[in-house]
Amino acid sequence: MKRIMNIFNEGVLDLLANAGVAIPYFFCLTLYNQNKSIFTYALPFLMLYTFRSLGMLMTTFITLPASTMLTMSSLFGVAGSLCILGAGNPVFGVIGGVLLGLSSSWIWPYYLTVRSRGKMDSEFKFNRMHTLSMVLTLVILLVVQLFATKTRLLSLSFLLLAFLFLAAMIGGMNVTHRLTFYQGIETKQKFRVNSLFSLIVMASLVMLIFIIRYTRLKAVSQTFDLIISVVAIMLFLFLAYYQIDIHKKIFPVSLVAINRGVVMNYVMLYAVFDSTIRFGFNSLMLIYAIYIIGFELGPILLKKFQSYRYPLLLLGLILALYNPTYFVGLFFCAVFVGTDNGILNDALYTNPDLDSERAFLIKYQLSCVGNVSQQLVYMTTIYFISYFTKINALGFFNNNAVDGPTGTVLYGVHLFITAIVFIYAATTFYFAREKE
Repeated sequence: MKRIMNIFNEGVLDLLANAGVAIPYFFCLTLYNQNKSIFTYALPFLMLYTFRSLGMLMTTFITLPASTMLTMSSLFGVAGSLCILGAGNPVFGVIGGVLLGLSSSWIWPYYLTVRSRGKMDSEFKFNRMHTLSMVLTLVILLVVQLFATKTRLLSLSFLLLAFLFLAAMIGGMNVTHRLTFYQGIETKQKFRVNSLFSLIVMASLVMLIFIIRYTRLKAVSQTFDLIISVVAIMLFLFLAYYQIDIHKKIFPVSLVAINRGVVMNYVMLYAVFDSTIRFGFNSLMLIYAIYIIGFELGPILLKKFQSYRYPLLLLGLILALYNPTYFVGLFFCAVFVGTDNGILNDALYTNPDLDSERAFLIKYQLSCVGNVSQQLVYMTTIYFISYFTKINALGFFNNNAVDGPTGTVLYGVHLFITAIVFIYAATTFYFAREKE
């Protein structure tokens, strides 16, 4: 019985690590959609979204071992899920969103680090029983979420999520206990702030990006929009400067990692808003399905043609400019991310200039730089247009907004954002091709 429970807990850990970004996101988004008349319920979603984006940048200041951080990420998931049960109180909603955001951001890279160490030392193997427990957990999650959504009892979803994070925490402790590499390392735990000033800048950037998220749901002054966006970009550039040593050390792999974040944000965030307004229906689930399928099929489809992944990405961006081929273009982008992901993992984990314990963290830190920069470019573009043309900025996210942008303006923004992504991808392709 104990062995079965251990396998179940480890299977849950694998599921939450792989889907830890998506599950809390959809739960909090559903909570907001069911309570749109009460803005307090938007706070968990906004905080989760903000800290999920910036959580990886925060690992620059953390020197705790991956085994400890894996446990902490699951513990944050438990606490965050329970706090969301009291989301009617803004304090609990904010704390719950912050904790779930950090958990979502950390659990996958730290799990990937621990799992890779286990495979390297042949001390951890994922078998069919683990897969079975993962599938069973996913079925339970879907059933409970559907029931909770139908009955509007979303507290059931968050109670189940808290239980699963608890199981994942136990599963993570089981895995790390078997790995000799981590035996005794926990006694040397440290938390070091590399630069107090940069930590203050990080906190400021967190609040600014939170405000930017807020302006997607509430109308505020157009001047305020513009000022906040410009200041956020300046702070972000300062933080990106702190990554310059890593960039020099592993260039052009660093460009590849940043490009990954740019393309992922283009598909999973920008395209959701753009296509919803463009086609008149909520495209979130459709794009998420396209991304998952493309990501999983990418390494299979391009197994013998990996060198074609960048041309496929560039073609996908061009196809996304036209309505009939819009979603085909996004699929090509997802295939690129799936194919490039494995190549990037190998390049970082085997790099002699990097500590293997931080290789994947560096990948996600740089990817986060790309993700956040793409978001800031998108939001700043919208706020500049809204400020100088007096268009309601909410019209870029909600087709019911009054005085929203015309079809011509929307397409102009789409052309500009796609061109930015295309130029960065082409630049990365140029340097990465030379290296390969």
